Amino acid sequence: MLAIRNLKRNKLRTCLAVMGVAFAVLSIILLASIGNGLLTTGGNILDQSTIHLWVTGGASDVQSQYMGTGESMITDAHSMLGSLRKNRDIAWGMPLLTEMVYAYRDDAEPKAIFAIGVDGTGGSMVTIIQGKDLGNDAHYNNGKYDGKWKNEVLIDSRTASLLNVKVGDTIHVGKTLSEARTQKFNITGLTDSLSRFSSNPMVIMCLSELQDITGNKYYDGSTMILIRLKNPARANDIQEDIQQKYPQYTVSTNQEYLKKALKQNSLPLASAASIVILAVIMGAMMAANTVLLSINEKKKEIAIMQVMGLSRWSVFKSIGSEGLLISLLGGTAGILISMPLVDMLNDLLRAYMGIDRLVILQPDYLYMGIVITIVIGLLTCFLAVMRISAMNTAELLRGL
Repeated sequence: MLAIRNLKRNKLRTCLAVMGVAFAVLSIILLASIGNGLLTTGGNILDQSTIHLWVTGGASDVQSQYMGTGESMITDAHSMLGSLRKNRDIAWGMPLLTEMVYAYRDDAEPKAIFAIGVDGTGGSMVTIIQGKDLGNDAHYNNGKYDGKWKNEVLIDSRTASLLNVKVGDTIHVGKTLSEARTQKFNITGLTDSLSRFSSNPMVIMCLSELQDITGNKYYDGSTMILIRLKNPARANDIQEDIQQKYPQYTVSTNQEYLKKALKQNSLPLASAASIVILAVIMGAMMAANTVLLSINEKKKEIAIMQVMGLSRWSVFKSIGSEGLLISLLGGTAGILISMPLVDMLNDLLRAYMGIDRLVILQPDYLYMGIVITIVIGLLTCFLAVMRISAMNTAELLRGL
């Protein structure tokens, strides 16, 4: 077939066009798979956490954690928790404070890590792999923050690796580097129970002590309050009751909290979608450009074929179908690559974040890749037909 010979003649241009289509198809499949994984796996994680309601302030996003703003804080957290525990439908409640802090061992480089302050031992949320738990939080002392410091922290496996420390070691922890130099904490235990909620290495410490070193003690601030119900089926009713009592805060069910988190971090998702759209456009342009350049190089041959009596359809089948071949090759490559690539991404994310199946590939997404392949192929075919139809045979043959 003449189209195949033409593609072989300029291998570099053909390879680039095929790669462009493959990248476009691969990008749209991966974006859909990541979105599906975030919704499915994120929902499963929240359901498995046995948390039924989430009480938060304003925006609870990564930016507020890094900037250390009080925008998302719940004030008078201990008092609010005491009030919530009086509700007979609530089995358990836990205020959490999340902050970015500096941590390091002596004579080592400071690292920015995620700190979580928990009330008491953290209850059933914190399972100790090695060592012991934090015990009771004595520093709060009914809001005076003058009780005895425990100066103890729990670490997860990622922090142990990052700081090269183990249970029994001592590390510096502080909101700023200067504060960290004077604040030492003993590592009493290792736990990965909360690692699924953050991609960052983390330390877990007593709530009041984290409030103190980050300046949140002045208004008893916490990032959120987690609630476990005796009867999860009544989550919506209890949510309404708490929301009416505390209108200044947001009370969310698991699914509502997940949607809120995705919405607050929509900028990276929108950026990824823009890149995918650009990849599809560029893939289509590269395929079309290859076909149009090939037709332009063979203008006189096409004119001779038409003079010999070949119809424009016959000419198109011989030369213009290059675009369809490029699209089929690129689309097939993109679809085949997507399947092992999804497994590789899941392995990397599991190793880095401790979350399994964050990228979930569905057959529908492969069909979507096939549709994109067909659309690009039809577009290049249409442009080829238009270019061949616009040729002036007499003008092209005049110079022969």
